Amino acid sequence: MSTRPVATPLEPYTITLRPGNPGLLDLDWARSIADWTTAQLVDLPRGISRHTVRFVAFEQGTYAIKELPLKAAHRDYETLRRLGDVNGPAVRPVGLVVRPLEDPAGEQGACLITHYIDYSFSYRELLSGGSFGPRREQLLDAFAMLLAELHLLGCFWGDCSLSNVLYRYDAGAIETRLVDGETASIYDTLSDARRQHDIEIMVENVAGEMADIAAEQGLSIDEADLHMGEDIAARYHAFWRELRAEQRIERNEQYRITERVDRLHELGFEVDEIQLVPHGDGEHVHLKTRVADRNYHTNRLRDLT
Repeated sequence: MSTRPVATPLEPYTITLRPGNPGLLDLDWARSIADWTTAQLVDLPRGISRHTVRFVAFEQGTYAIKELPLKAAHRDYETLRRLGDVNGPAVRPVGLVVRPLEDPAGEQGACLITHYIDYSFSYRELLSGGSFGPRREQLLDAFAMLLAELHLLGCFWGDCSLSNVLYRYDAGAIETRLVDGETASIYDTLSDARRQHDIEIMVENVAGEMADIAAEQGLSIDEADLHMGEDIAARYHAFWRELRAEQRIERNEQYRITERVDRLHELGFEVDEIQLVPHGDGEHVHLKTRVADRNYHTNRLRDLT
């Protein structure tokens, strides 16, 4: 008599967690997070999202949980992990929940868990605040620098927009972090064509977001800040040129090497390498710098304390 293999029943979910987050194991991951009533749920401000997002708090920290299709969740988690490994400007992933019994293309196919960034806010909260006027320049610089830093790390965002970023005030400045990596891809280096494509996506997305805000405020489309994305793009190009510039340094201008390093530190970047290439005449060198992460000021503060 022939025997047939007995299929092993699928578990309602599997969970992958990074160490140090034991409280998350006790949550009811078999159910949609929209149906949760657990005492760990907390209400926190969040931006507009096409997915269900909820927050839970434990002694070890507060977490954001996003429910989304399986493929997007895997890509988001992997992108955030790789950016975290190089101390990139993104939220930190904590875990991934996969629900084999659900439609993998459906909204309940998986859950992405990330650390919640304390005191963070969405761009809509910033733009609707009374202090946005004076902060506008800071916001645009911070957003442009975020995109430049991601590109230096080889990250093609794919859906760069104001709503896919978390913002936080940091000693008077605005700190920015990528919060949505569903469309992102990371390469060893990013080609100029991919960088330009990312910028074009950003300009279009930001124009749409500003049109939405104008409509919510009862303004006409002519009154919307539709050129904000172009302003960000101009700042991005200026930052990129500065970060990638090759300078000619005359023999008696060695102080300019220090000035170059100081300027990169001012922008917040750690300098990883300085390359000096002598010219044939011996009268000058070409200076190139390679930057690491944009945590110079944070690292100096940690050293002091």
